[in-house]
Amino acid sequence: MKLDNAVVPIVGVALDIESSNSRSRELAIERRAIVAAVKQLALPELQLPNRVMNISYDRALGRSVVQIVDSDTGEVVQQLPGKDVIERAHYYKALEGS
Repeated sequence: MKLDNAVVPIVGVALDIESSNSRSRELAIERRAIVAAVKQLALPELQLPNRVMNISYDRALGRSVVQIVDSDTGEVVQQLPGKDVIERAHYYKALEGS
């Protein structure tokens, strides 16, 4: 049985969308878990009215990064994991690729 060439990309796209949706759900669940964990820490930096929590995902490392930001100035007050830890992880990741 011969497959029609036009069907193959459509199947591939469907699989990509399905895996993308699955990854989006995983990230949403991870984000909720991170928010809950950071709230349990009861960080004093987060208690001030002009502080917001940003969660981003570092694709190169495959991990989330939490930042507490002063909404008035845009300054990062605290970052978890710390900036130095992220930089070191990127360095080691680059060494692995060499």
